[in-house]
Amino acid sequence: MTEASERANDEPAPPAVFLDTTYAHPAGRTINVSGADSARAFQAALDAARPGDVIAIEPGATVTGNFTLPKKQGAGWIVIRTAASDDKLPQGARVSLAQASLMPKLVTPNADPVIRTAPGAHHYRFVGVEFTVAPGWATNYGLISFGESSEQKSLDSTPHDLIIDRCYIHGNASVNLRRGVAINCARAAIIDSYISEIHEAGADSQAICGWNGPGPFKIVNNYLEAAGENFMMGGADPAIANLVPSDIEFRRNHCFKPLAWMAAHPSYAGKHWSVKNLFELKNARRVLIDANLFENNWVDGQSGFAILFTVRNQDGTAP
Repeated sequence: MTEASERANDEPAPPAVFLDTTYAHPAGRTINVSGADSARAFQAALDAARPGDVIAIEPGATVTGNFTLPKKQGAGWIVIRTAASDDKLPQGARVSLAQASLMPKLVTPNADPVIRTAPGAHHYRFVGVEFTVAPGWATNYGLISFGESSEQKSLDSTPHDLIIDRCYIHGNASVNLRRGVAINCARAAIIDSYISEIHEAGADSQAICGWNGPGPFKIVNNYLEAAGENFMMGGADPAIANLVPSDIEFRRNHCFKPLAWMAAHPSYAGKHWSVKNLFELKNARRVLIDANLFENNWVDGQSGFAILFTVRNQDGTAP
């Protein structure tokens, strides 16, 4: 092998897979969920839906509970979405707070996720849905959990083909909210969405984080607001042996920390959330980071670097 070819083999590699998230209207039936329906009715709709079906939730409806996406037979998509028309939430455009009234609201009443996946669940897409925690609740450890962090020990049990599209995911000014979305899964995308008020005192918090899923991942055209790390891969050792999250597309996102979280700033709101960085990779391979805006970072829980690549055998089981 020549010196030139050795250098070529050492060049950084782009993602080997880019996920296609084009929205195709499902051909199955529509299951309607209204504001008067209970949490039990929504879970029943999830259980009854077949690949190709749509679960359409009334805009403005609030459904409170902890819900599980079941594993289904077949490769068609199940779409869980606002009943508002696509012209009000156009495809390819990032949603804003002004569009929240067009969305139904899924609310967790406790520390558990409002949405989690059963082992091996696949082909679910959320469109135009708001996810949050109940007012007055003090601590939540993650609003959406795609995959498990410790019990998921094989690729066979890993959820896959999961999309969050034009959604609003958020806490509030006082809640300790550790995570917006955990992506411990395969073939997942978060696109055109708005994630905010993700913060915790005394612990790391992330808008999006993954450590026990193989990828590929598509994170494109989102607003990401979190105190700890706005986006992170790694942070805990994977339960799946030798796993490295791979083939990650991170483009056109706005990673932001409000100055109201900075103790030295005149706008400081008085709550000291644990602040670290805007983007961190501890365990990742073939990552494209392109055309993003990274805004506001300061010395707090770390030394102040906004973007951090740190190869890390976090807990001693990921050499």
